[in-house]
Amino acid sequence: MEWLIELDKICFHLINQSGSNTWDSLMLFTSHKLSWTPLYILLIYLIIKEKGKESIWILIIIGIVITCCDLGSVHLFKNTFQRLRPCHLFDEVRLVSEKCGGQYGFISSHASNVFGLATVVGKLMNRKILFLVLFIWASVVAYSRVYLGVHYPFDILGGMLWGTFVALIFVSLYKKNKI
Repeated sequence: MEWLIELDKICFHLINQSGSNTWDSLMLFTSHKLSWTPLYILLIYLIIKEKGKESIWILIIIGIVITCCDLGSVHLFKNTFQRLRPCHLFDEVRLVSEKCGGQYGFISSHASNVFGLATVVGKLMNRKILFLVLFIWASVVAYSRVYLGVHYPFDILGGMLWGTFVALIFVSLYKKNKI
């Protein structure tokens, strides 16, 4: 287990210390939740346009998935494992923002939420290109959290797995029952 923690720290430092003023603004923008608003509006439009009456159920499922991802990431993981964020532990962290975030970082709520959203929309819309674009977007958002100095890479991996798991459960339930 120690070697995994050490590997996580090494990868964190490689990503975090590779930052530059050129990329800082983009990563802050990418990580900020309000910057996702145009994407949300576009997704709502696509879902309504393509799915018609079924879209209300898909939007409800998306809301449930994001809520479960977010609450689960905090109450099932952060409060249980209590792994301090790197910005609370190391003086040499390149903290791009003045805010470090909450005390604990495992798992990343950002990663959980964006991968949950990408998975549920990708699976229910059944469009490979859309899923690929959303997966790339989620990966960039998740990467930005390590770049900004607020998460370790394994925090991101844990969030990605949790978000995907939650989404797949609800997609499966939805498809099975076709509400």
